Amino acid sequence: MQLSVVVPLVVTVFVAAFGYGATYLTNLRLARRKDHLDRINRQLSELYGPLYAQSEAADRAWRKFAARYGTVWTVSAPATTEQAATWRLWMSTVFMPLNRRMVETVVSHADLLREDTMPEPLKELCAHVACYEPIVARWEEDGFDSVQVDDHVSIAGNFPRAELDAYLRSSFEALKLEQARLLAQMQRLSRP
Repeated sequence: MQLSVVVPLVVTVFVAAFGYGATYLTNLRLARRKDHLDRINRQLSELYGPLYAQSEAADRAWRKFAARYGTVWTVSAPATTEQAATWRLWMSTVFMPLNRRMVETVVSHADLLREDTMPEPLKELCAHVACYEPIVARWEEDGFDSVQVDDHVSIAGNFPRAELDAYLRSSFEALKLEQARLLAQMQRLSRP
C-alpha cells in the first residue's frame, strides 16, 4: 500500500473516532447534568417549594393572629374563655391544617432531602405536630371548656419557627442557585 493512501485513511479514521468520542463524552455530561437537574427540579417542586410556601403561609397567618389577638397563653394572666375559644378555632382551622400538610410533605417526599439524615428542624416540626394531635382531639370532646394552658399547648413546646425558616430558606435558595447553574451549563454544552 502506498503512503498517500494509508495516511489519509488513518487520519480519516482518527478524526471520526475522535469526533465520536467527543460527542459521546458531551452527551454523557449532558445526561448526567440532566439527571441532576431533574432531581433538583423534583426537590423544588415536591419537597422544598411546597414546604417553604406552607411554612411562609403559617408564619404570616401566625403574625396576623398575634397582631390581632396578642399572646393568649401567659404565666401572668390566664386566658379568658373567649381567648381560649379563639385559640382553638385558629389552631383547628388554620395552623394545624397547615402544619399537617407540612408534615405530610416531609413524610411523603423524604427521599428528596438534600441531606443523608432527617434535618433537626424537620424532626422538631413532626414532633410538634404529633404532640398537638391529642390536644386537638380533646377539644372535640363534648363539654370541653377548659382555659388551662396545658389543655391548649403542645408538650413539645413552641413551634420551631426560626430553625425551620432558616433551614427551608437556605435549602430552597441553594437549590434554586444550583438549578440556574445547571441550566446555564446545559445551554452552553448544547450549543452547536
